[in-house]
Amino acid sequence: MSITREVAHSLKWVTISKFAAQIIRWTVTFLVIRILSPDDYGLMAMAGVVLSFFEVFASAGLGTALIQAASFSHRQVQEIFGLILLVNLALAVGMVLLAPWAAEYYQDDRLIPILHILPVVFMISALETLPSAMLTRGMQFKRRSLSELAASTIAALITLGLAWKGLGIWALIWGYICEVALRALFLNLVNPMLLMPKFHFGTSLPLISFGGTKTLVMFAWFIFSSMDLFIGGRLWSAEVLGIYAIAIQLSHIPLNKLTPIVKQVALPAYAKIHHQPGGELRNYYLKANGLTMLIAFPIFFGLAAVSPVLIPVLLGEKWVAAILPATLLPLILPFRMSQELMDPVLEAIGRPKEALKNWMIIISIITPSLYLGAYWGGVVGLCIGWLVGMPLSYALTSRITIRNLGIDSRAFSRTVFPPLIIAMLMLAAVRGIHFSMVDLLPGFPLLILEVAVGAITYTSLAWLFCNDEFRSALHILSRLRSR
Repeated sequence: MSITREVAHSLKWVTISKFAAQIIRWTVTFLVIRILSPDDYGLMAMAGVVLSFFEVFASAGLGTALIQAASFSHRQVQEIFGLILLVNLALAVGMVLLAPWAAEYYQDDRLIPILHILPVVFMISALETLPSAMLTRGMQFKRRSLSELAASTIAALITLGLAWKGLGIWALIWGYICEVALRALFLNLVNPMLLMPKFHFGTSLPLISFGGTKTLVMFAWFIFSSMDLFIGGRLWSAEVLGIYAIAIQLSHIPLNKLTPIVKQVALPAYAKIHHQPGGELRNYYLKANGLTMLIAFPIFFGLAAVSPVLIPVLLGEKWVAAILPATLLPLILPFRMSQELMDPVLEAIGRPKEALKNWMIIISIITPSLYLGAYWGGVVGLCIGWLVGMPLSYALTSRITIRNLGIDSRAFSRTVFPPLIIAMLMLAAVRGIHFSMVDLLPGFPLLILEVAVGAITYTSLAWLFCNDEFRSALHILSRLRSR
């Protein structure tokens, strides 16, 4: 099977499973949001920042090291397994010990019992790292995707049942623990890794070194992705943080679902292309970024355009305060999606330090931008901080990435600016329809009309001005249907 067909086949199964899982999960999530309060989601956001910090180190980058390596021995896999077990045990103990300090920082003692329960996920997730990595390395995404779909579906229903019973935030906590446990169980059933761990790591030092650099990249990504909640949690009440957290959750739905799909396939695919003589990785990357932007801009700009109608229809009137941040945040997410897809290509060519450099640049720009925005302007000010900092940092990091790949800056720019301009025109068209029809149509029919106008506008303009990328997208879709 050619690399193009293998990628198309992998994308098909990852996309199908993720799409099915998210239909179920988000149907359940919207019901749960209606049951729970902003305070519950604010408290969960605080706990999530602490959990995400420790999760950065859970796999120690060793799964990625196995995926990108040209070869490795059985002994090395045993050593990697042993190191993962030790790391996750240390993380579980560390999170329990840190709980009182986290509660003091956020000024909310309700965090302590939550942070004493959540560390159980580390001892469970340690058992899924190797099966998941081996399935990804072999591009066996059908088995991996179906396992994750089953775990996500069952856990979502458990969360809904617990919320309906009145457990509040504990519905979210136990639902998350169930998802991790079920995913580990199913992955080990479809791809058993029956081996004894080794705790002497001499033969695995090259893999551990790569994993260490990957962990630093993940830590930098954690700082970037959690900085807004870290700052907001200190400056705002749990209720205000909950409003912002729901705006993030809603606006990030496409990012959180599309990016993992592409990243799962991108790293092993780029690695295979890189190891092949004359693989022309730069051409594949340019085409991938062009398709990403062609898809990302209409999704996120469209979400920004319809948020004033979407939030009251889906979530109810108690969440109307989330409308403005949910309108502003999606505008920077196409750049963020493209940014996150730079990591796999740099890791595939053996330059994870360049990915780390990118994230350090982003953090140095985003951190002061978000803090000043949140301090002076609250939730809206923090969103403006994103709008200022993300495009600037993206311009700098994309320059580093294309230089490492030997790509001309003009060729890269052609993958970004045409979809951006078309999406801006689409946004203007949808907002024009909104202001002309808002007093004539109720919420749901108005939402359908706005989505239709946005889709027709963007598709028509993309066909005229991004014809090559548009045809490539249609070609990929036809391959997905045919396999």
